[in-house]
Amino acid sequence: MKKKLKILRMIVSLSFLFGIAVCCNNSRISSLEKYRELRSEKLNEPRSVIHNNDGCDALYFPIDKEYSAQNFLDIRTSNLIGTGVKTISYCTIASGFGNFTHRTEVGDVLLKHGYEFGINEETRNITSEMIDNGTDPLQVHVEFARENGFEIFWSNRMNDTHDASHRKDKPYFLWSKFKENNPQYLFGDIGERLPNGRWSSVDFTHQEIRNLCIKFYEEVCNNYNVDGVELDFLRHFELFETVGRGGVASKEQRDMLTDMVYQIRKVTEEAGMKRGNPILVLTRIPTSVEYAKKAGIDIERWIEEGLVDIVVGSCYFRLDYWENFAKLGNNKDVKMYAGLSESRVKEEHPLLKRQQNSVYRARAAAAWEAGLDGIYSFNEYDTRSKYLSQIGNPEILKTTNNLYFVTYRDYTADRYLAGGNDYFNTPRLSPTPGNQRSFVDTPLNFNIELGNESYDANVSILLYAEGIKSEDLVVKINDTFATFKNATAEGLFIFEVDQKTIQPGINRLFIDKKGVKSNHQKLKDAAVFFCREKNDPEMKGLINTLNIRY
Repeated sequence: MKKKLKILRMIVSLSFLFGIAVCCNNSRISSLEKYRELRSEKLNEPRSVIHNNDGCDALYFPIDKEYSAQNFLDIRTSNLIGTGVKTISYCTIASGFGNFTHRTEVGDVLLKHGYEFGINEETRNITSEMIDNGTDPLQVHVEFARENGFEIFWSNRMNDTHDASHRKDKPYFLWSKFKENNPQYLFGDIGERLPNGRWSSVDFTHQEIRNLCIKFYEEVCNNYNVDGVELDFLRHFELFETVGRGGVASKEQRDMLTDMVYQIRKVTEEAGMKRGNPILVLTRIPTSVEYAKKAGIDIERWIEEGLVDIVVGSCYFRLDYWENFAKLGNNKDVKMYAGLSESRVKEEHPLLKRQQNSVYRARAAAAWEAGLDGIYSFNEYDTRSKYLSQIGNPEILKTTNNLYFVTYRDYTADRYLAGGNDYFNTPRLSPTPGNQRSFVDTPLNFNIELGNESYDANVSILLYAEGIKSEDLVVKINDTFATFKNATAEGLFIFEVDQKTIQPGINRLFIDKKGVKSNHQKLKDAAVFFCREKNDPEMKGLINTLNIRY
């Protein structure tokens, strides 16, 4: 094994030299002023949808499938051709910190297999096979992008903590040599439970961590012909040990992180000038400015000082409305994007599933209506999903079946910051235990974000509840009563709505219960459905239940 690692390191070194030669063939940009002018032009090119597939396609390659670049791409990438996706942001894992599936001399090359640790035993890590073939997952995606008209970004998870399950007596395959050799930089001791973070996070208070992170970006920008780089702070949002232990970030800590982002921006400018191709900087952060600041990120300052080009909001939870998030970019040379991650809501009604095309379309329609500049798709492994060809065009979304929810992702914001849930401006309602609402608290009022739904449609309000009778429910939207139509044995209550009462943007949903109220009476979910295509196969069950006629 040691001999193989030595050979791989030699291959990596030779590949770097080759990569530098390739990356520097374009004409050099002579001045920083000209470079920034070209970068601004590049930023303003249309890129309605950015796609990040999570990057573990190399890590979990089918164990019985022969490796080839094409077989690798066919898992999650090839089907992006012909969709609305303009930009691929490819993640080379970084779980944990500095653990990569691209060729690196600064970080660690991730070569271990999950099956060696009893994880995903039907898959294998093909990184070493790719390096043996003179390439790696990032390089294959760079070449794919160039050949097929995509932009290509490199995505780095700033502090991914999937390795927190590591124990001395039960090692985890994503545990890195760096963390093993440098425990002084971690939030805590192995297995230690922290109130607002994980023990395996690296602490950016340490200059050594920040310097190393800058070098990660410098190495990629100099050796891969990327159009942009991503600073993914939401995998995971753990920056400083003091915050993980229940405190808040100090101004000094925010300044540390701002300086690191400044240095990364500088690295992209130097590499982009040499190559003759500007490199954009994308960052993924929470939608609440104050929440982010308490954890260590001063996004307003980053935008004001021109350190980032694209800001993506939301991941496990969304704290603020899209229209407020969009305003951060007003009159600034920055683009604001809605982050659409996969839903992990539990115990959903079978007819009210969030993980379907009609819901992604609805989420995108609401984001476009709020004034955002684009959509960022995260953790979508099935690139054949129909919605990827639709969410980049608001005009298409006016004509489709769209299913909106009060809440799409329902994790707690306390996970990363003490008192984090106090920063929720958006409502929290889902069937997940802990996010249901008691009718004792009625009347219940929720704001629900909608897109431009002016095209003719049958409009229904859908409530998922238990312990109540339909005749006891009072439902209004924008102060107009909805009419009860039907109910199912599983607790789905259906109300008709006059489409004229619906407005683009934020709508007010009012739900009350007549008579005696008890804690056993629960509202689990609320949605608004716009039906235009009765023969939609994905929505057939719901449409039949609604008994919509044309």
